[in-house]
Amino acid sequence: MIRKTALITGASGGIGGAIALELAKKGYNLVITYNKNSTKELEKSIKKLGVECLSLKMNLSDKKNIANVFKKAVEKFGCLDAVICNAGIAEAEFLLIDKEFEEISNIIDINLKGTIYCNKEACKYMLNQKKGVIVNISSILGKVGCACEVAYSASKAGIIGLTKGLAKEMGGFGIRVNAIAPGVIKTNMTACFTAEELEQLRQSTELKRIGKPEDISSVVSFLVSDD
Repeated sequence: MIRKTALITGASGGIGGAIALELAKKGYNLVITYNKNSTKELEKSIKKLGVECLSLKMNLSDKKNIANVFKKAVEKFGCLDAVICNAGIAEAEFLLIDKEFEEISNIIDINLKGTIYCNKEACKYMLNQKKGVIVNISSILGKVGCACEVAYSASKAGIIGLTKGLAKEMGGFGIRVNAIAPGVIKTNMTACFTAEELEQLRQSTELKRIGKPEDISSVVSFLVSDD
């Protein structure tokens, strides 16, 4: 059986890890990337599912490093059927006027520019194959905005614009590009919220519950599939 291969950025996080496990269950060989947190336990879980896994360190603010990761992935598995751009960072909640230039630049460099560079590298290889799927993880804040998280909102809105534009560029070559804009998901990034804040967030959702990483991974699994 010829297995498909998926590359997932930010696999050391809650959503990225859930996506990796979901695709491993579907039989994908995986390239998982991380920056600071280890993926060793995730690798063990993936390999138990009978698929191959390559773990690589990726710095989203370093385009040469990004290009090298994609090169190593293709050298290992021969092709990339799916690329899921999930990695990103959040920002401390402050008014924009109180933000330092470096903080704003860091959010845009990693969340937006990093995703653009990953999409660019993915397309280079997928164009040769005349097939492939890219899924970008944005945020609901990219659609509605959020006070005190202005730079983050802008970075995630940029990902939506990137996705719409690239889908038009690549569709004629058999490459699909989509984005998912999650609401509040229970991960380490939301662990800083108090119980009261989480309850307010829960009440603000239509289903009256905080999202789970598996809510996102199941959507990714559908988008990368032939269905």
